[in-house]
Amino acid sequence: MKMKNKLFLFSIVAFLFSCSEKGKVFHDYQEIADDEWIPSNKISFPLEIDDEKSKYTLQYLTRYTKEYPYCNLYIKRAVLDSNGKQLSSKLQGMYLFDEKTGEPKGSGWGHKYDYTILSDSNMTFPYKGKYTIQLQQYMRQDTIAGISDMGISILKHD
Repeated sequence: MKMKNKLFLFSIVAFLFSCSEKGKVFHDYQEIADDEWIPSNKISFPLEIDDEKSKYTLQYLTRYTKEYPYCNLYIKRAVLDSNGKQLSSKLQGMYLFDEKTGEPKGSGWGHKYDYTILSDSNMTFPYKGKYTIQLQQYMRQDTIAGISDMGISILKHD
């Protein structure tokens, strides 16, 4: 590859990494071992909130494969304070595959798909400090195959 093309490619990659979603406070994924999520495997995301007066949007970041056996996924989410006290919880269902066509939702490459799902658009935190958001699969099956990563993204409102 010519040097000019390498520099052009590098500048595009650098630009893409420098772009960030406006108001992003937190963004992280956790890998699920062997793409098999069991209910006892609670996925935890420690984070720090520095503005308790603002409202936040919380999104689930789901990475899954076509091997996932259902069209929907139920997630139980808990928000814990710095002492581990549960402040809130929510059970939410989401469709990973189109109900009519069976096509995966989101964008994909190879056999994996990424799908961002809105959880809360007006989430609040009672005080500045450290929190943990825990996710747990809440399906009627002990082990579900095909979920490779789960994540969350938190965006601060202007």
